[in-house]
Amino acid sequence: MGNKDHPFHAVAEMAAKRGLKDLKLKEERGGAYVRLYQNTPPLFFKHRNDPSDSFDRESFNDFKRILLSEDDCANGPEATVVLIRSLLEKFADYTPRRS
Repeated sequence: MGNKDHPFHAVAEMAAKRGLKDLKLKEERGGAYVRLYQNTPPLFFKHRNDPSDSFDRESFNDFKRILLSEDDCANGPEATVVLIRSLLEKFADYTPRRS
């Protein structure tokens, strides 16, 4: 995926408009790496079609990873924001496991 057409760009913009101010976009390597994340609870969203990347461990080691499929993003950013909001509620009590 890795480009400006990544669905997470539109999702991040829509999320801000819909009051999810803590949901942020992380982009590295000129757009080759794109994730959505929130610090509290510590969750990050990865599009299933995006390749795995060492930035996930470096940036989100203690975060819960949630994969979003192509179908999850197929109905546009508004529908994806609704899904993400429900996932944020579902995992609101998530705390990282410390070893």
